[in-house]
Amino acid sequence: MTRKTLLFTCLVALGVGWAGLASADPLRFSSAPLPDDAVLERVVLVARHGIRSPTHGPDDLAKETGNVWPVWPVAPGQLTDHGRLTLGRMMHDIALHYDLACTRHLGPCLSKASPVIWADSADDRTRQSGQIMADNLVPAQHLVARSLPPSTHDPLFDAATPEFIAKNRSLLTAEVAFAQQGDEKDRPVAVAEGLGVLQMLIAPEGCANGKAPCFSKPLALGINKGRAVLQGGPAKAASVAENILLVYVQGLDNTGAWGHALTPALLARALPVHDYLSDLTRRRGTLVKEKSRLMAEAIETFLKGEGATLSDGSRVPQKTRILAFAGHDTTIDALAARYGLHWTFADQPDRTAPDTTLAFERWRDHSGHALYRAVIFHQSLAALRGGDGLDEAHGGAMTVSSTPPE
Repeated sequence: MTRKTLLFTCLVALGVGWAGLASADPLRFSSAPLPDDAVLERVVLVARHGIRSPTHGPDDLAKETGNVWPVWPVAPGQLTDHGRLTLGRMMHDIALHYDLACTRHLGPCLSKASPVIWADSADDRTRQSGQIMADNLVPAQHLVARSLPPSTHDPLFDAATPEFIAKNRSLLTAEVAFAQQGDEKDRPVAVAEGLGVLQMLIAPEGCANGKAPCFSKPLALGINKGRAVLQGGPAKAASVAENILLVYVQGLDNTGAWGHALTPALLARALPVHDYLSDLTRRRGTLVKEKSRLMAEAIETFLKGEGATLSDGSRVPQKTRILAFAGHDTTIDALAARYGLHWTFADQPDRTAPDTTLAFERWRDHSGHALYRAVIFHQSLAALRGGDGLDEAHGGAMTVSSTPPE
């Protein structure tokens, strides 16, 4: 028996699914047309924060890639003014979508009881994004986004504790090794092409002279904070792909030696690398399932009409109909994995770009049956760059359905 077969057998025996994750008795979300008499009763919004600068500064990025990067108007990892604008417009348009001003009278007023907005306390960008959501979803109510104290770990956004990681270290290592070997054996063509695009853009001599990264090298196993992680060429390239998208939507592509080469067509070819690493590390496996556990419990409890518990121990009032979370792309990825949700956009190469918002809805038909739907809201690449909002006429809001894990 080969080492790879042994790893796969171990993973299957332990019940680890790779196409998606599911809780013990998860909600299932349908994209089937709703009955004409269906009434929307509750909504949970899970949003990625607005446009931010790269989490590493220009000097660090230069050392990592061997190339010069634009200087941003904010410190690493912080929201920009442009990011605040685009997130505000996205939330304004989502409020229109759900008629949170209660002007159309097509069903119960979802905002009659004040919505609850909860932000991840880990970063300034999520706390600020939470308040932007509060300011734009129901402006007349002057809502205040809540969170744990700044820089506090919030288990709602990541329930995996050091104890959980230590207890499951062997399994987690086996899963990462399985992903690494899969890349070595069968890397998708679109990913290989994307790696080539990024190589030519950022480090054209990197694979020849060793003075800059070579993105096409195989993924390798590494250790970070006591657990196995994927490192190497594609992992570095995925970060670069995300950063060049941020450069483009912030409008900094007119600076630096390579910025002028950033176009929608180039980004469409490069971003599959970022999605690929997300599929390997953020959308499958035991750790992802555990990370999303408490958030999923809160979402399902709220949708079922009960009072979900937040990380400070407070309860969301039962009468509340809108519950919103300000988190990260990893938050959306983990929930998508847990519920088997999949989507791509024709006008946005990053499926979890800044401002992207995953909504979980509960409807009720005339017979009293509850119907659950998941909707993904996004802005096009042009809208993010131009400071525009949600374009529903061209797929800005899309219903997605659950698929069972393999």
